[in-house]
Amino acid sequence: MRQGCGRDLTPSAGRVNLAKEPPFFCNIMILKDYAALCYPATGAVQVKIAKTVCLLLGFCSLPGCATPAKEHPVEPTVPVSVASPAAVALAPTSASAPAAAPARPVEPTALASAAPDSKTGSAYFGCGEPIPVARLWDETTESQVFEAISAAKACAAEHGRRLLLEFVAPWCEDCQEMAKLDETALVAATLKERFERVRVNVGKWDRHEGLRKTFDVHALATYIVIDAKTSKELAKTTLEPITKKGQKISAEQWATWLNAH
Repeated sequence: MRQGCGRDLTPSAGRVNLAKEPPFFCNIMILKDYAALCYPATGAVQVKIAKTVCLLLGFCSLPGCATPAKEHPVEPTVPVSVASPAAVALAPTSASAPAAAPARPVEPTALASAAPDSKTGSAYFGCGEPIPVARLWDETTESQVFEAISAAKACAAEHGRRLLLEFVAPWCEDCQEMAKLDETALVAATLKERFERVRVNVGKWDRHEGLRKTFDVHALATYIVIDAKTSKELAKTTLEPITKKGQKISAEQWATWLNAH
């Protein structure tokens, strides 16, 4: 058995080793045994009786007889796993809940540029707000993405913009290249003026399966333009400027495609 507070509780030790305990504890333990003989009750009641007698007889001071904190058995650590969409949908969301922390160490530059957390995680940071570079690859839950799409559609409809869904993953070289283009002045201005963006990080093809099926996404980086008022899909493209020969794209070409839809 475990040891704690100076007490030897191993089976071979038998009773509590009183030599290791302060005087008031010895008195309590003796009175507890006495209470067990005189008052057949549970251990908790016996201890309470012993403490009461202890105080009345003056064997110990008040601090020594204060109620100790309850000991709770240590719960085994449960590995965190991706919840099913149904389970996530039932779970309440918090406006101050941070997005899932990346497994890799956070670089100082990421800390400097990290934006406040939102209830939709890194999928969407609010009406007219860009997604910070430091949060482009955070993973999000199914419920966070659905809530992001709903909020982005409402904002886009109100301000005459469109919804842009971006299906990406951090391991995808094409996605990394497109992220660089998004940060150029020309593309960034176009995105801010015309779209409300929602990032859908598919992980290692093990996340957001329902959305991928709905929008028939089989490759990355895939971009889908949706009319915010009618929810109609207006345009869809998969850009592979790194992995496909001859598909290199410039910031000007990307901005032209975005302006056309």
